[in-house]
Amino acid sequence: MSDAKAAWVRAGLIFFALVSAVLGLTILISPEGFFSWSWVNMGMDYNPHLMLDYGAMNLAAAIPLGGAAVVMSPAFTRTALASYAVWSTAHFLIHVHLRSHAVAHASAAEANLLLGVLGIGVVVPIALLLLTFGRPALPARRREGRGDG
Repeated sequence: MSDAKAAWVRAGLIFFALVSAVLGLTILISPEGFFSWSWVNMGMDYNPHLMLDYGAMNLAAAIPLGGAAVVMSPAFTRTALASYAVWSTAHFLIHVHLRSHAVAHASAAEANLLLGVLGIGVVVPIALLLLTFGRPALPARRREGRGDG
């Protein structure tokens, strides 16, 4: 992976790690406060157990994302990005499925904005994952013409 691609991948991993950590801590500190946002509760009953589990899961997800950003090994990076892509895709599809329910408790514009943001959360980790594939860079000796020829 080129240095430029690696920089984008690392930045994405750090961003997702920070989002997951902040979200997880926010939910663990104030699960009812997080659930009170209309685009979260969508008029549904509050379940403290599920909210706390969701906060803990987000906090835990920050660990492999952050670790991959530090180590940047292909396998670790791809695993972290693939895991985040699976989660974000499922989360997006859940919100697509519940959109009509969301519109009943928030405006259509708010529901569409949320779907747009969640959709970006699907595309970006997949795009970053794709950046991790491709031809490896040639060793320095071969690039400079001093290689095995």
